[in-house]
Amino acid sequence: MGYNNESRKTKSIDNRNRIVEAALRLIDEKGFDNVTVSQITEAAGVSKGAFYIHFKSKEELIEQQISELYDEFKLDQGLPKFERLSYFLLNSIKAIKDAGLKMCQEWFSHSVKGNYFGQRKLAYDTQAVREIVMDETFAEEIIAVYYGSLNLWCFTDGITSPEGAVNHYLDNIKERLS
Repeated sequence: MGYNNESRKTKSIDNRNRIVEAALRLIDEKGFDNVTVSQITEAAGVSKGAFYIHFKSKEELIEQQISELYDEFKLDQGLPKFERLSYFLLNSIKAIKDAGLKMCQEWFSHSVKGNYFGQRKLAYDTQAVREIVMDETFAEEIIAVYYGSLNLWCFTDGITSPEGAVNHYLDNIKERLS
């Protein structure tokens, strides 16, 4: 029986997907700090070696997930700034809401504590908005509104609408982005 490279690639992709799914589920259930690589690999049904083939740490796993998911929300640089910013912010909110209120609350808790899980997302978002608006102070203002609307959603256990607040703000800054 010969060596089947395609089968190995498929198994590797499957293992990575199972690791990511297990990690996100466990983090949602227990919180980032309360989940170990051993728990992730056990829940995914893979070895620790399989985990470390794909990720150096659980922090790197989260960083890759942030980049993979949120990079999809960056539109072509040739499009108008307002369209790019709206698309990024509103799709980011949708992804956060899809991940769930508990995951968002965990993320904010980590941001306040200065932990990696929270700080990495803030750095990513700030850089993405800076690249669109090309103004440091304006980018920080936008991030403050974006994070404020998500924070309020978390504090009210999902009663408020972060999309509504961000859309209202975007309407008010549309001319500044021209």
